[in-house]
Amino acid sequence: MNSNSSHKAAQRLPREITRELAALAVHSRYLALPDVVQRETARAFLNWVGCVLGGCHDPVVEIAVAAAAEAGGSPQASVIGHRLKTDMASAAFVNCLSSSILAFDDTHLATVTHPTGPVAAALFAYAEKHPISGEEFANALALGIEIECRMSNVLLMPPAQSNLGFFITGLTGPIGAAAAVARLMKLDEDRMTWAIGLAAAQASGFRSTHGSMAGGFVPAHAARCGVSAAMLASKGFTCSDATLEGPKGFVEVFSVGADLNHAVEGFGRHFELLSNAYKPYPCGIVIHPAIDACLEIAGQLEEGEVPAAVALRVNPLTLSLTDRPSPKTPLEAQISLYHWAAACFVKRSAGLAQMRQDCIEDPAMVAMRARISAVPDPALARDEAIAQVVLKNGTSLRVHVAHARGSIDRPMTDADLDDKFAAQADGVLSGRERDRLLGLCRNVAALRDVGHDIAAALSLQ
Repeated sequence: MNSNSSHKAAQRLPREITRELAALAVHSRYLALPDVVQRETARAFLNWVGCVLGGCHDPVVEIAVAAAAEAGGSPQASVIGHRLKTDMASAAFVNCLSSSILAFDDTHLATVTHPTGPVAAALFAYAEKHPISGEEFANALALGIEIECRMSNVLLMPPAQSNLGFFITGLTGPIGAAAAVARLMKLDEDRMTWAIGLAAAQASGFRSTHGSMAGGFVPAHAARCGVSAAMLASKGFTCSDATLEGPKGFVEVFSVGADLNHAVEGFGRHFELLSNAYKPYPCGIVIHPAIDACLEIAGQLEEGEVPAAVALRVNPLTLSLTDRPSPKTPLEAQISLYHWAAACFVKRSAGLAQMRQDCIEDPAMVAMRARISAVPDPALARDEAIAQVVLKNGTSLRVHVAHARGSIDRPMTDADLDDKFAAQADGVLSGRERDRLLGLCRNVAALRDVGHDIAAALSLQ
């Protein structure tokens, strides 16, 4: 083979991102993270703990708790909100389910990945069994989120041709969770490579599960897979060195035309965590700009006044994911654009109370949903929406939301996140316990032993 042929052959070889990510993970350090990333890591953890508390007594979670108790795993880690200890993988599953079941978890808007749940649940389960310093924990959390979001970028960002049927958190969540736990285990590059590969081999999830209990199962399963993959790799269970990029590997199976460079280029300089958004409303994040627009119009109406008709213009992805005009259950309502728009006008609010069955079945809500129409507008960004309302007297009102509340351009403040945390914790903890836990989460990197300290604040010891 001449030198020109050799060069062309080399060009055709895929970038070895499995090994590259493993090396980056093994050598990651908390002190190398910029201050803004360190702060955002703490915000992500705080938001996650709040979401766990908010969802830990949901009926769906109660079923999962009963199943975990019956399985009788070794008492290694706590199921938050319940007096149950089980094996690390099962605890990670249930705690991630708690954080995702109310659709209040964070979202990487570019890919609609929910990154923190699988990673944080896996890490907390491991940290309860092993003494882990705050800096070690925060570094692993930032690392896992970064790898998860970067792999989501590989699958979904141009030039990749994405399949919207995949529930992306179920595909990339195991990888981020495994890398994070493997970092706490201090695995070497070989074992880190195997952990990433074993996690990728467990990738699963599609969006037809949305609107059912299984919608929360997917990210929870990702957390469990991450723990299992890291544990197996730590014992010497091997996997391909090119699981992600190899022929018939993870990327080739789940995407077409993907750019592997998204996985590693700029690693340590550009952080996807800074493109992560926290939800002010407990529903699919693509609904949020429409909620903002409808709430703004509702604030201009007389008390008790409701529109004769509402016309929404939204990004096409919004309708692709949330075109459910007549939800029957809270799980269906989470992903119904029409339900949340109706709640804005009938209830003048879009919070946890509007997810209840009585709100869904309220005749006024049913009637209002029927008066709402929605069309896709490719010119609108994912955090953008337009609402046009016609009142019964013929008056027309229009609001254009350029960036939804909670989006990257209009982020939730620390005070917003504190209020969200408190609203979810109040049904589980006393005010004193809540405030103590909030302070620990805010300063997670300074903790001596994360698992012990957080568990003690949750009365899990």
